[in-house]
Formats: sequence, C-alpha cells, structure tokens
Amino acid sequence: MLRERIKRKAHKVVYSTGTRDPIKICEAKNIPVYYDDLGKQIMAYHTVIKRIPAIVLSTRNSEFENTYSCGHELGHHFCRHKGNAEHLDRKNLRFSSIGDEAEANEFMVDLMLDGINKHDFETKEQLLKACGIPLWAERYVEL
Repeated sequence: MLRERIKRKAHKVVYSTGTRDPIKICEAKNIPVYYDDLGKQIMAYHTVIKRIPAIVLSTRNSEFENTYSCGHELGHHFCRHKGNAEHLDRKNLRFSSIGDEAEANEFMVDLMLDGINKHDFETKEQLLKACGIPLWAERYVEL
C-alpha cells in the first residue's frame, strides 16, 4: 500500500513537471538547489527554513551522484518527512526496508523510472545505468 502511494506521488510529480530529472523538477517546483562543500561523507540534504524547502548538494559529488542525491532528497520533500535536515550520507548508501530513508530511496527510483518500459532492458543493471540510478538501489526496482 505504502509502495503504491509513493509510486503515485512520483508519477504525479513527473506528470506535473514533464520531466524525470530531479534537478529540473526542483526548478519547475521552485525548490532552490544550492551547492556547498559538505565534507567527505554527506552527499546532500533537504531542509525547510521558514516554510521554504531547499536542497543542498555537495560540490564533491559527481554529476551522476548529484542527480540521484537530489532525487532522494525530493523523496523527503514530497513524502513530507518531518526532519529538518535529512541527508544522504556515503555511509548509508544501501538498501533499507523501513523508515524515511527507505521511502526517499523508493521515491527516487520511482521518479527516475516513471514512464520507462522496464522490459526494454535485458538486465536490471542496464536499466539502472540508462536511467541514472545507482546500482546500490537495485532492490527498489520491481521487474
């Protein structure tokens, strides 16, 4: 039930913005994206200051990492998680099955796969690479 709700949310965001690209979604939804040196471990975080949401991405990330990190942080935003500085850390890049991090990961995957015919790909790895999703997130993909 929760999984379907997250999938519907991701689809609604893609439909309303016309893109699966997390950075472009932020532009379309007027969610500011900032870049800062967040150290070696923190890749990104979502925060709300005076009711204004923002996403901060690390300047130490590759473009690939920033794209999926932004998608993860959008998951916190659109799933309305209550924490005020949820972050993606290099130490927690793994599958989780419960909690806010699992929901944010599921949202990221659903967002970046929305409208993609999964059967056009021979393997999950090909699908993930083509859609800009990290390999550690493969367990969130339903085939």
